[in-house]
Amino acid sequence: MGFALALEASSRTYAAAAGDGERPRAQRVSRRDDPAFTGLGDLVAQTLAESGAAFRDIAAIAVDIGPGGLSSMRAAVAYANGLAFSLGVRLFPITSLELMAIAAAEKHDGPFLCLRRGTGGNTYAGLFADGQLAELRHGPHDSVVPSIAGGLDRVSLAGVPAADVAGLLPGVTITDTGIAEADVTVLYQTARAAMSDPERLVPIASPVNEASLIFHNQAAR
Repeated sequence: MGFALALEASSRTYAAAAGDGERPRAQRVSRRDDPAFTGLGDLVAQTLAESGAAFRDIAAIAVDIGPGGLSSMRAAVAYANGLAFSLGVRLFPITSLELMAIAAAEKHDGPFLCLRRGTGGNTYAGLFADGQLAELRHGPHDSVVPSIAGGLDRVSLAGVPAADVAGLLPGVTITDTGIAEADVTVLYQTARAAMSDPERLVPIASPVNEASLIFHNQAAR
Protein backbone atom coordinates (compact mmCIF):
# COMPACT_ATOMS: atom_id res chain seq x y z
CA MET A 1 0.00 0.00 0.00
CA GLY A 2 2.99 2.32 0.20
CA PHE A 3 4.16 4.83 2.77
CA ALA A 4 1.66 6.84 4.84
CA LEU A 5 2.09 10.21 6.53
CA ALA A 6 -0.36 11.24 9.27
CA LEU A 7 -0.79 14.82 10.53
CA GLU A 8 -2.74 15.70 13.68
CA ALA A 9 -3.34 19.27 14.87
CA SER A 10 -6.72 19.29 16.63
CA SER A 11 -5.14 18.68 20.05
CA ARG A 12 -2.78 20.94 21.99
CA THR A 13 0.10 19.82 19.81
CA TYR A 14 1.20 19.26 16.26
CA ALA A 15 1.99 15.59 15.66
CA ALA A 16 3.25 13.60 12.68
CA ALA A 17 3.59 9.85 12.17
CA ALA A 18 4.99 7.98 9.19
CA GLY A 19 5.48 4.40 8.13
CA ASP A 20 4.48 1.51 5.91
CA GLY A 21 3.32 -1.05 8.47
CA GLU A 22 0.69 -1.54 11.15
CA ARG A 23 2.58 0.77 13.50
CA PRO A 24 4.38 3.95 12.41
CA ARG A 25 8.12 3.73 11.98
CA ALA A 26 8.47 7.16 13.56
CA GLN A 27 6.37 9.87 15.12
CA ARG A 28 7.08 13.29 16.56
CA VAL A 29 5.05 15.70 18.66
CA SER A 30 5.60 19.40 19.36
CA ARG A 31 3.59 21.94 21.29
CA ARG A 32 2.73 24.90 19.12
CA ASP A 33 3.95 27.31 21.82
CA ASP A 34 7.33 25.57 22.16
CA PRO A 35 10.08 28.08 21.21
CA ALA A 36 11.92 25.19 19.55
CA PHE A 37 9.02 24.49 17.16
CA THR A 38 10.09 25.67 13.71
CA GLY A 39 7.03 24.73 11.69
CA LEU A 40 4.97 21.80 10.53
CA GLY A 41 7.21 21.27 7.49
CA ASP A 42 10.26 20.76 9.67
CA LEU A 43 8.29 18.43 11.99
CA VAL A 44 7.30 16.29 9.00
CA ALA A 45 10.83 16.31 7.56
CA GLN A 46 12.25 15.16 10.90
CA THR A 47 9.64 12.41 11.18
CA LEU A 48 10.37 11.14 7.67
CA ALA A 49 14.11 11.21 8.29
CA GLU A 50 13.68 9.22 11.49
CA SER A 51 11.56 6.68 9.60
CA GLY A 52 14.25 6.28 6.93
CA ALA A 53 12.03 7.66 4.18
CA ALA A 54 11.88 10.72 1.95
CA PHE A 55 9.00 12.90 0.77
CA ARG A 56 8.94 11.04 -2.56
CA ASP A 57 8.10 7.80 -0.70
CA ILE A 58 4.74 9.11 0.58
CA ALA A 59 1.80 7.33 -1.06
CA ALA A 60 -1.03 8.95 0.95
CA ILE A 61 -1.46 11.67 3.57
CA ALA A 62 -3.88 11.41 6.48
CA VAL A 63 -5.01 14.60 8.18
CA ASP A 64 -7.17 15.27 11.22
CA ILE A 65 -9.61 17.95 10.00
CA GLY A 66 -10.97 18.86 13.43
CA PRO A 67 -12.87 20.24 15.15
CA GLY A 68 -10.05 21.83 17.09
CA GLY A 69 -8.16 25.09 17.27
CA LEU A 70 -9.16 26.77 14.03
CA SER A 71 -5.83 28.43 13.20
CA SER A 72 -3.82 25.25 13.81
CA MET A 73 -6.35 23.13 11.90
CA ARG A 74 -6.24 25.47 8.92
CA ALA A 75 -2.45 25.42 8.92
CA ALA A 76 -2.27 21.61 9.08
CA VAL A 77 -4.93 21.02 6.42
CA ALA A 78 -3.40 23.64 4.11
CA TYR A 79 0.00 22.00 4.52
CA ALA A 80 -1.47 18.54 3.82
CA ASN A 81 -3.28 19.81 0.73
CA GLY A 82 -0.17 21.52 -0.61
CA LEU A 83 2.06 18.52 0.02
CA ALA A 84 -0.44 16.10 -1.53
CA PHE A 85 -0.70 18.28 -4.64
CA SER A 86 3.05 18.59 -5.04
CA LEU A 87 3.56 14.84 -4.65
CA GLY A 88 0.57 13.83 -6.75
CA VAL A 89 -0.99 11.74 -3.95
CA ARG A 90 -4.40 11.68 -2.30
CA LEU A 91 -5.60 12.48 1.20
CA PHE A 92 -7.48 10.68 3.93
CA PRO A 93 -9.36 13.32 5.98
CA ILE A 94 -11.09 12.33 9.22
CA THR A 95 -12.62 14.29 12.10
CA SER A 96 -11.14 14.39 15.58
CA LEU A 97 -14.52 13.18 16.90
CA GLU A 98 -14.31 9.97 14.87
CA LEU A 99 -10.70 9.43 15.88
CA MET A 100 -11.70 9.58 19.54
CA ALA A 101 -14.52 7.10 18.91
CA ILE A 102 -12.12 4.69 17.19
CA ALA A 103 -9.70 4.91 20.11
CA ALA A 104 -12.50 4.43 22.65
CA ALA A 105 -13.80 1.35 20.84
CA GLU A 106 -10.52 -0.46 21.52
CA LYS A 107 -11.35 -0.76 25.23
CA HIS A 108 -15.01 0.18 25.69
CA ASP A 109 -18.46 -0.68 24.40
CA GLY A 110 -20.55 1.79 22.45
CA PRO A 111 -22.40 3.87 21.70
CA PHE A 112 -19.75 6.59 21.92
CA LEU A 113 -20.41 10.26 22.60
CA CYS A 114 -17.41 12.33 21.50
CA LEU A 115 -17.36 16.01 22.39
CA ARG A 116 -15.12 18.95 21.63
CA ARG A 117 -15.77 22.22 23.41
CA GLY A 118 -15.86 25.22 21.09
CA THR A 119 -16.10 28.96 21.66
CA GLY A 120 -18.97 30.86 23.23
CA GLY A 121 -20.19 27.90 25.29
CA ASN A 122 -20.78 25.78 22.19
CA THR A 123 -19.85 22.14 21.71
CA TYR A 124 -19.15 19.88 18.75
CA ALA A 125 -20.78 16.50 19.36
CA GLY A 126 -20.56 13.20 17.53
CA LEU A 127 -22.52 10.05 18.37
CA PHE A 128 -21.08 6.79 17.04
CA ALA A 129 -22.73 3.35 17.21
CA ASP A 130 -21.88 -0.03 15.69
CA GLY A 131 -18.74 1.38 14.14
CA GLN A 132 -20.64 4.08 12.28
CA LEU A 133 -21.43 7.77 12.68
CA ALA A 134 -24.99 8.10 13.97
CA GLU A 135 -25.25 11.87 14.29
CA LEU A 136 -23.31 15.13 14.46
CA ARG A 137 -24.39 18.31 16.22
CA HIS A 138 -22.98 21.75 17.02
CA GLY A 139 -24.48 24.30 19.38
CA PRO A 140 -24.82 25.30 23.04
CA HIS A 141 -23.34 22.61 25.26
CA ASP A 142 -26.33 22.37 27.59
CA SER A 143 -28.74 21.70 24.72
CA VAL A 144 -26.57 19.74 22.28
CA VAL A 145 -25.57 17.03 24.76
CA PRO A 146 -29.10 15.99 25.81
CA SER A 147 -30.41 16.35 22.26
CA ILE A 148 -27.90 13.87 20.87
CA ALA A 149 -27.60 11.41 23.77
CA GLY A 150 -30.52 12.01 26.13
CA GLY A 151 -32.51 9.07 24.78
CA LEU A 152 -29.79 6.48 25.40
CA ASP A 153 -29.57 3.99 28.25
CA ARG A 154 -25.77 4.16 28.34
CA VAL A 155 -22.93 5.90 26.57
CA SER A 156 -19.13 5.88 26.58
CA LEU A 157 -17.79 9.43 26.71
CA ALA A 158 -14.66 10.91 25.13
CA GLY A 159 -13.36 14.45 24.81
CA VAL A 160 -14.58 15.89 28.12
CA PRO A 161 -14.78 14.59 31.71
CA ALA A 162 -17.98 12.81 32.74
CA ALA A 163 -18.68 15.63 35.19
CA ASP A 164 -19.24 17.96 32.21
CA VAL A 165 -22.28 16.00 31.03
CA ALA A 166 -23.61 14.04 34.02
CA GLY A 167 -26.18 16.66 34.96
CA LEU A 168 -27.36 16.89 31.35
CA LEU A 169 -28.02 13.17 30.91
CA PRO A 170 -30.19 11.99 33.83
CA GLY A 171 -30.85 8.28 33.70
CA VAL A 172 -28.01 7.63 31.24
CA THR A 173 -25.16 5.41 32.46
CA ILE A 174 -21.96 7.23 31.49
CA THR A 175 -18.58 5.52 31.10
CA ASP A 176 -15.67 7.94 31.05
CA THR A 177 -13.14 6.54 28.56
CA GLY A 178 -10.43 8.95 29.70
CA ILE A 179 -9.77 9.92 26.08
CA ALA A 180 -9.36 13.69 25.92
CA GLU A 181 -8.34 14.30 22.31
CA ALA A 182 -7.36 12.74 18.99
CA ASP A 183 -4.17 10.69 18.78
CA VAL A 184 -1.79 10.62 15.81
CA THR A 185 -1.14 6.87 16.13
CA VAL A 186 -4.86 6.15 15.80
CA LEU A 187 -4.95 8.49 12.80
CA TYR A 188 -2.04 6.66 11.17
CA GLN A 189 -3.52 3.21 11.75
CA THR A 190 -6.95 4.26 10.47
CA ALA A 191 -5.37 5.75 7.37
CA ARG A 192 -3.37 2.60 6.68
CA ALA A 193 -6.61 0.61 6.66
CA ALA A 194 -8.30 3.21 4.42
CA MET A 195 -5.51 3.11 1.84
CA SER A 196 -6.74 -0.28 0.64
CA ASP A 197 -9.96 1.41 -0.54
CA PRO A 198 -9.18 4.21 -3.04
CA GLU A 199 -12.73 5.56 -2.73
CA ARG A 200 -11.93 6.70 0.81
CA LEU A 201 -9.12 8.95 -0.41
CA VAL A 202 -9.80 12.45 -1.76
CA PRO A 203 -7.83 15.09 -3.70
CA ILE A 204 -8.39 17.90 -1.17
CA ALA A 205 -9.39 18.26 2.49
CA SER A 206 -11.22 21.03 4.35
CA PRO A 207 -11.02 21.84 8.08
CA VAL A 208 -14.16 21.39 10.16
CA ASN A 209 -15.74 24.37 11.93
CA GLU A 210 -19.18 25.50 13.09
CA ALA A 211 -20.16 26.46 9.54
CA SER A 212 -19.35 23.05 8.04
CA LEU A 213 -22.21 21.39 6.17
CA ILE A 214 -21.81 18.13 8.09
CA PHE A 215 -23.27 19.85 11.14
CA HIS A 216 -25.96 21.81 9.33
CA ASN A 217 -27.15 18.81 7.32
CA GLN A 218 -27.47 16.76 10.47
CA ALA A 219 -29.35 19.50 12.30
CA ALA A 220 -31.82 19.81 9.45
CA ARG A 221 -32.88 16.15 9.70
